[in-house]
Amino acid sequence: MRNIIWFLALFFLLFIQGGILVPLRIAPVNMILVIVAIAVILSDFKQGLVITIIGGLLLDFVSGSPDGLISISLLSAFLILHVVMHEILSREPNRFILVSAVATGTVLYFLAFIVVDRLFSLFHLAQNPDMRYLLTVLLPLALMWNLIFAYPLLRYYSWVQNLASKIRAGEETIQV
Repeated sequence: MRNIIWFLALFFLLFIQGGILVPLRIAPVNMILVIVAIAVILSDFKQGLVITIIGGLLLDFVSGSPDGLISISLLSAFLILHVVMHEILSREPNRFILVSAVATGTVLYFLAFIVVDRLFSLFHLAQNPDMRYLLTVLLPLALMWNLIFAYPLLRYYSWVQNLASKIRAGEETIQV
């Protein structure tokens, strides 16, 4: 049940991102990536992995690319960020850690996207994006918008986690 709640929560974010923010020309924001960075801080590995996989699959379905490039890039960014957060930095949730996790996650996502795209070019599956435009225009804009939406998405993440906990507690009460 917890995974269904997260699927619906991520689907809602994707709906907001594609239906409201893209028409407002706030397209470079990646709300799923911000939620993944928050999950690295606040969730255990298993739950963060589930959120990352669900979010990556949703982004891949929306992108229309048949290769899973976004899922692999998002998963790579999650795994690297998880190692950094648990081995190098403290995991305590504060604003500095939130900002650094979102910024690092955004940069790692773009770098992983480029690396995976280059690897896919060996199999003739590459999308061949304009690297200069990607790194000089999209990355700074995505970084700015992701940081702007980081705190509201932290509140949203907390709300979804509380909702999932209440539903899970209700299920345990019913089973007893």
